[in-house]
Amino acid sequence: MKFGPEILDEIRSRVDLVALIGDVVPLKRAGERWKGLCPFHQEKTPSFTVNPKLGIFHCFGCHAGGDAFEFLRRHDRLDFPEAVRLLAERAGVALPGREQSREAGARDGLYAVLEWAAGQFERWLWDDEAAARARGYLETRGIARETARAFRLGYAPEGWDHLLAAGRQAGHPAEALLAAGLLLPRQSGGGHYDRFRGRLIFPIADTQGRVIAFGGRGLGGEEPKYLNSPETPVYQKGQTLYGIHRAREPIAEARRALLVEGYVDCVMAHQHGLRETVAVLGTALTAAQLALLRRYADEAILFFDADRAGQEAARRAEDLLERSSDPQWWALSRRPDTLARRGLRLKVATLPAGHDPDTFLRAEGRAAFDERCRAARSVLLFALERVLAEEATTGARGRATGIARVALMLSKVHDADEAIELGREAARRLGIDPSDLWLQAQRLAEATARPPAPPSATPAASEVPWVERDLCQLLLQVPAAREALLALIDPAAVAHPAARAILAALQAHPGVPPEALGHRLEDDAARGLLARWLVEEREWGDGAAEVAAMRRRLERQHAHRRVRAITQAIARSEAAGAPDVAELQAALREEARRLRTGGIA
Repeated sequence: MKFGPEILDEIRSRVDLVALIGDVVPLKRAGERWKGLCPFHQEKTPSFTVNPKLGIFHCFGCHAGGDAFEFLRRHDRLDFPEAVRLLAERAGVALPGREQSREAGARDGLYAVLEWAAGQFERWLWDDEAAARARGYLETRGIARETARAFRLGYAPEGWDHLLAAGRQAGHPAEALLAAGLLLPRQSGGGHYDRFRGRLIFPIADTQGRVIAFGGRGLGGEEPKYLNSPETPVYQKGQTLYGIHRAREPIAEARRALLVEGYVDCVMAHQHGLRETVAVLGTALTAAQLALLRRYADEAILFFDADRAGQEAARRAEDLLERSSDPQWWALSRRPDTLARRGLRLKVATLPAGHDPDTFLRAEGRAAFDERCRAARSVLLFALERVLAEEATTGARGRATGIARVALMLSKVHDADEAIELGREAARRLGIDPSDLWLQAQRLAEATARPPAPPSATPAASEVPWVERDLCQLLLQVPAAREALLALIDPAAVAHPAARAILAALQAHPGVPPEALGHRLEDDAARGLLARWLVEEREWGDGAAEVAAMRRRLERQHAHRRVRAITQAIARSEAAGAPDVAELQAALREEARRLRTGGIA
């Protein structure tokens, strides 16, 4: 999928890069720039810089760099078209019709089928007499009609081919419905049948509100009680959250997410005004879901009833810490005013035995639920209690083991505030100095952490020959250099591939501001190098003199290339007995004379 450079430039100019990056990376002003800890690799000293004037970022540690498109693509692991769509939405830029690749066309076809199916399920729920049982279920569960309509709840009729037949009539062949996960192939013979039959339907949407899958709740004794869509090119289990399209903005406003387990829990929470609620779609909480929440929230609250709160919270904490990919950074500074990347803090709110958010809200109301949220405790404290309960910390051996286990847990904590809270509480319970725990945790983290490898596609700027570096930076930072020098450059003669790509882009787009070249480059290496050279902003002194000196250097390079070319031509002519040898030799003498006497203009 391709977007015109004009529309990309407009989006880039409208996006506040500091605000975009500041949503996920705490930044501090440093003159005209902003600095922070790089989100793409582990580091102790901030080497990540944002230049709002140019609209670019660069990390001097791992060499990642680029514009808003590149940041969103790297950080959220999006393809370029998806990053463009998200930033266009953020900037309020309408995207024109676009040339679609075959893959993009197939994805758009899936979205169209899924949107049609969601509408069909909705119509069946409210218009079909056979859906009386589903409407009765909503009434029994206390789900208001306006809430059900807001979440686009639907109904799949009993029978084998209601959706199949409706799709055929609407122009959606069986193959399209099968690709969208709405049909199943028959076990014997040919043909297909409906995946969802006799179920209340919960459409699942992505952050942009596009329907990507469905969940179906049985209304009788069907097994399984909940049936979900299979994975498709637009839906991968564990990559999204139910209700995120409705909760995204409320979460960003509150900087908090309420994380429930079931569709009905989520719907009922929204009905009670808790619009920052999302559900985990029946899967274990995944790293991708946490990353999605971290775009918008500083904390997320999980809900368990009293009978299983401790065990479930400890299990979740240990599981999430085990997958931690960025340990020990929190221990580098424990001052609240220093740069510190915040993680997503997970808390647990306990509900009375036998209750889930849906039943508790209906029984006790919003005020009681809010009180439970205020009383939520860090999931790590539950894990700490489990450690202390399992070790006999009154004895020397048990105490030593408990300290070691807590230090290991601390070494994997992302959030500085949580690490401090956990360390202090553990130290109090174990009767030791918190600093001892922090130091032991940092040693463990440094011993077990794998050193991060910088992105292989982004080589360090120091690998670029100094002549090529100076040429590129002069062209990027001194406007007069373009007109004077671009025509003299042969990109094929440039050794470094990323520098070569930047020079070719400058020649192809001489009127484009250098900071707008990023999305005109094909790979990460060139984009990263471009960002670095732009943010370095060298002092050129007399710019005109620098341009003149570079012009003389380029002309000498051209002369040397002409000498080599003439020398090779003489060799070929002599070998072939051609009559132009004397003429070529005269040309060679003239070029050599000009080089010796400095006759190059």
